[in-house]
Amino acid sequence: MMNTRALRKYLASLRSTPFHPQWFVSGDQSRRLRHLQQLSGLVLDIGCADKSLAAHLPEGCRYIGLDYYATAHGTYITCPDVYADAGQLPLGDESVDSVLLFEVLEHVPDPEASIREIARVLRPRGTLLLSVPFVYPIHDAPYDFHRFTCYALTRYLHKHGLSVVSIDPHLRSMEVAGLMFALALGDAAKLIIERHPWAFLALFPIGITILLSNLSAWVLARLLPASDFMPGGYEVVATRAP
Repeated sequence: MMNTRALRKYLASLRSTPFHPQWFVSGDQSRRLRHLQQLSGLVLDIGCADKSLAAHLPEGCRYIGLDYYATAHGTYITCPDVYADAGQLPLGDESVDSVLLFEVLEHVPDPEASIREIARVLRPRGTLLLSVPFVYPIHDAPYDFHRFTCYALTRYLHKHGLSVVSIDPHLRSMEVAGLMFALALGDAAKLIIERHPWAFLALFPIGITILLSNLSAWVLARLLPASDFMPGGYEVVATRAP
C-alpha cells in the first residue's frame, strides 16, 4: 500500500499536469522569469530553498541564497549560502542590487521588519521582486502567519521607501476556486493514506475528481468575466528610491 512519502513522490511527477492538486500554482511562470532576466549585479534570494532561481538569472549576476535555519533544515532539507532571519539581514547598508522574496513574507512573524531590512540593504534604484499568496491554505506549518491584500503590500513598501512598479494578481477567481477544491481533495487523500490505508481505492475517484475540477476551472476562467476580488496571490515589482 502507498504511504504518504510515496504519494508525495508520485504527485511530484504529476505536478505539471491537471491531475495534481497544485496544477494552477505550478502553471505559468513566464512573468516571473521575465523579471529575473532583467536583473544584474548582486542578487539576494531570501527564502531560497534549493536555490533553483539562480539558474534563471542573467549571466554576470552574483547570487546569495539566504534561508532561515529551521525551515531550511526542518522543511526543505537544503543548504543555503547564508542562514539568517529575514528581519535581521547580515548584510551592509545599500549592499545588494536586487532582492528576491518569493512566497516568504507570509512566513515571517514581523513582515514589516523584513521589508524595512530589504529597503536598508538595497542600493538606490535597486529592485525587489516579491510574491505572496492571498487565497491559499495553511502551509509550511507552524511557520504560516499572514495573508496580504494588494493594499497592505503597497502600504508596507511605500512606508519604507520602496516604490511599486507593478502589482499583479496571480490566478483568476475560477482558477482559485478550482485550486481550493483540488487542494481539499488532495488533503483528504493524504488523510486516507495516513489514517485509513485500507481505503486506498478511494484515491482513484479522488484523482479523477481533481482532474475534472482543474480542467473545469481552467475552462470557466476563460469563458466567464472575472475581476481581481479573489486572486490566488500577488506578484510585485518594487524599486528603492534614488
